[in-house]
Amino acid sequence: MKNYLYILVFIFFCNSIAFAQDPFFTHFGSNEGLVALANFNVVQDDQNLIWIGSEKGLFYYDGKQFTLVKNEKATTKGIFNLQKDENGNLWCSTISGHIYKVKNKKLVLFKDLSSELKGAFAHLCILKKNIFFLSQTESFQLDKQTAEIKKKLNTKVSKVIKINNGFYYYNINSVNTLTLVEEINNEIQTTILKENKQFDFGKFQTLKLFNNAAFVRDSDKKVFLIKAKTKELESITLPKTVQQLQIYTSKLIGNTTWLLTSKGIVQLVKNKTGFIVKNHFLKQYQITDLQVDNEGNYWCTTLYNGVLVMPNLAVTKHYVLPKDDDIIFVEKASENILLLGTQKGYFVVYNIKEKSFKKIEIPNSRPVNRIYYNSASKKAFISTNGTNSYTYSLHDEKLVTLKTEFTTAKGFAEINKDSLLYLSYRGVLLYNNIQKSTMHQEIATKRPISVHYDTNSKKSYISYIDGTVSYNHQFKTTPVYYNKKPIIFSNYTSTTHNVWALSNNKLYHLNNAQIKDSITAKEGLLNSQIQGILGVDNQIWIVTEKGIQKFNEATREITTIKLKDENSIKFKQPIYANKSLWIPGNNYLCVINNDGEDLFKQNKIPNAYISEVTVGGEPSPYKTSYLLPYNTNDITFLLRANGFLANKQLVFQYKLKGYDANWQTAELNEDIVRYIGIPSGKYQFLIRSKALNGDVGTISEPVIINVEKPFWDTWWFYALAIIVAVIGTVLYFKIKMRIKEEEGQRTLEKVILDSRISKLKLENLRSQMNPHFIFNSLGAIQDYVMKNEKYLASDYLVKFSRLIRLYLDHSRLNSISLKEEINSLEIYIALEQLRFEKKFEVHLNIDSKLQQDQIQVPPLFIQPFVENAIKHGLIHKKNPGNLWIHLNHLASDIIQIIVEDNGIGRKKSAEINKKRRGHQSFAVSATEERIALYKKEKLFVIKVDFKDKKDVNKQPAGTKVTITIKKF
Repeated sequence: MKNYLYILVFIFFCNSIAFAQDPFFTHFGSNEGLVALANFNVVQDDQNLIWIGSEKGLFYYDGKQFTLVKNEKATTKGIFNLQKDENGNLWCSTISGHIYKVKNKKLVLFKDLSSELKGAFAHLCILKKNIFFLSQTESFQLDKQTAEIKKKLNTKVSKVIKINNGFYYYNINSVNTLTLVEEINNEIQTTILKENKQFDFGKFQTLKLFNNAAFVRDSDKKVFLIKAKTKELESITLPKTVQQLQIYTSKLIGNTTWLLTSKGIVQLVKNKTGFIVKNHFLKQYQITDLQVDNEGNYWCTTLYNGVLVMPNLAVTKHYVLPKDDDIIFVEKASENILLLGTQKGYFVVYNIKEKSFKKIEIPNSRPVNRIYYNSASKKAFISTNGTNSYTYSLHDEKLVTLKTEFTTAKGFAEINKDSLLYLSYRGVLLYNNIQKSTMHQEIATKRPISVHYDTNSKKSYISYIDGTVSYNHQFKTTPVYYNKKPIIFSNYTSTTHNVWALSNNKLYHLNNAQIKDSITAKEGLLNSQIQGILGVDNQIWIVTEKGIQKFNEATREITTIKLKDENSIKFKQPIYANKSLWIPGNNYLCVINNDGEDLFKQNKIPNAYISEVTVGGEPSPYKTSYLLPYNTNDITFLLRANGFLANKQLVFQYKLKGYDANWQTAELNEDIVRYIGIPSGKYQFLIRSKALNGDVGTISEPVIINVEKPFWDTWWFYALAIIVAVIGTVLYFKIKMRIKEEEGQRTLEKVILDSRISKLKLENLRSQMNPHFIFNSLGAIQDYVMKNEKYLASDYLVKFSRLIRLYLDHSRLNSISLKEEINSLEIYIALEQLRFEKKFEVHLNIDSKLQQDQIQVPPLFIQPFVENAIKHGLIHKKNPGNLWIHLNHLASDIIQIIVEDNGIGRKKSAEINKKRRGHQSFAVSATEERIALYKKEKLFVIKVDFKDKKDVNKQPAGTKVTITIKKF
């Protein structure tokens, strides 16, 4: 078996264009606010807004999005006959018979002829002084100022062709008649065209050529021009490909006629023999209208696909692959032959001249990442990302496997027809005889990045992962440094005399292994990722994500082609062939015709303007001057620039003169400027647009902003302040004296109050520790001792001493925790039960919501009410009684205490107490005063409520005391 395997698989061979060849364009649809698919007319107004007449209504484009212009009275949505008059006013009509004029971005009804037309479509012709509305049912001549009907025309118009100062129309009622209507010196003149035996006026289509009207007969597709002077018909011939198309309208741009057809745009030019097709593109679209804006962009309306915008006709796409494949690398074999490698493992031979290609499938379908063409052998060396590499002979069309010889190549550099430098992912090899690929020598064993051979200096440059090295013809090394540090270049190219290299989106000039010069954004490079560079003569093509630039070594001038196409981020290393730059994209080749008209056209920078204004959060009409109150010094501006994709191609700069020292630059796609808290004074708000390459637009007319002074910054306020200050000084001293007197009085009252509180505490303590209570307690202890009940005596003595200690401690405090109060209360009750030999039962209920450790209460406050219940209610009762104590949670700072007994009641107790001499109740004498003192000192707000209980016979059955305590 032979060592080489011959494999050749032809997928298809095509002698015509593989797919379409279209200029780069941007498609506008619903994502940008243009919800209409069918669009009929496009016009640019004097403010550079783009207006679209469509099936869904009238839209305008302001550089960022489309906005629908509505008229609430409109009965139909579709807008037709959109046009601009000599004064810059926009006019349009609807199929229902309404004529509109556009004012301040609104549709204003000019004339309603719906009842007269009865749904018939009418042609709208706007002249200087007159308006014609022509249909197959009724036709009218209107006054352009008053909208009055000047004349009702006895014509039924089927076709209309507009010219500069008038129009041609065909009258159905008058067979074989074509009429010209012109407005000359504000007067209407009508001319009947002379008949031509070769032309039948009864059947025709219409189009516009060279500012004249031409008519195409339906039967044999003959075309006639109307001569401008004699108004006679001249027979012409159109190419056969054009004769088969449905022509919607035509435009004359320069010396080229653009036919807008059902299958794209056809450009016609005239030669000695007639008309020939210069270009035919956008074949998959039905183009209904065309407008070239002030920046040189071509706006096309379509019947089913929204709006297309072509920024540059000299930059086209050549589709050579299906949508699901990508071109990875392109190599030049000759001026007319390109070699392409694809992601899905195809090797493509593309013939530029014949517009055909051959597509060869690589075994195992591994991506083709590099191609090197050797002109001596006419072989292409194909490197893949797999385990094999191949050669393809353009002479005998054979594909031969080389196994692993040139796999995963990172670069090739031809030294001569026999010698080649090959970069793999592991190192660099030198092949001295490319025909015998196995014969090579190893130059380096570290990972390389890029390689270049300079034919002028006979030097090789190789960038490794740790820096760049220059090799002479004997492969002796010289390191390349920049600012005394190693530098890595991702790409190289050569012009006629120089070597240039790319590093971190900057260009460096290399001479004898030294960096002599650099080109950066300061010199005009786009601030964008550079995808590839290519030297042609004394110029360098620079391919970036945001556009394509050309640098002239002699003049150091940089010119830019802005594609405004998102697919440009897929661009890769270009090549130059057949006077064009060829750049691999996704499934297409971007082709830049170096001889194309207006290739490097200087796009005008759209001027910035203020679209909306908001003052103090409320919308405000735009004015050249604003007066802002000092407390409403908040103003917001919405900025716009009426240019194609302006929001992606430029930024806004603004300055509030008198407030901002320098121009402020907004972020890309940021269009809102807001000033808050502007100091009082007079300011000028200025704006301008700035392109991404640094060019700036015209500064806008200033908007004057006057911020009023606050009332405290006026002369009358100063005078008033002085008067107030004098009066205030006098009052101050008077008040100060009064305050001193009041402070002395409050100090005295506080001393008295403190004395009363201390007295009250002592009185409270004495009440709790009255001799009778102490005597009975000690007697109980003695009784336990006499009975030899020493444990009970000890327990009682401990409780008694604890209670005395708690009373002494609490008498010094203004508040204690609820837990401490309950503790002392329980000890007191236990002693009282022992004293009275359990003559009553105690029921203590505590709400679980009460946080006893955190709630503060007055000390020794509950015990007096419990004492009264025992002494005056329960001990006089014959049968054992009950005492209920409830502690309830009402709120976070409010508690409720209920002391309830079933004793003899307050009335009967009072009768008994009258017989006791010297009795004085603590609850009666001190409770109210103590409550008042707590409130005055802002410690507690306490409310006490007494209720006498009755039994079923309405006899006294005890007392209920409700205490509510709220802490300040």
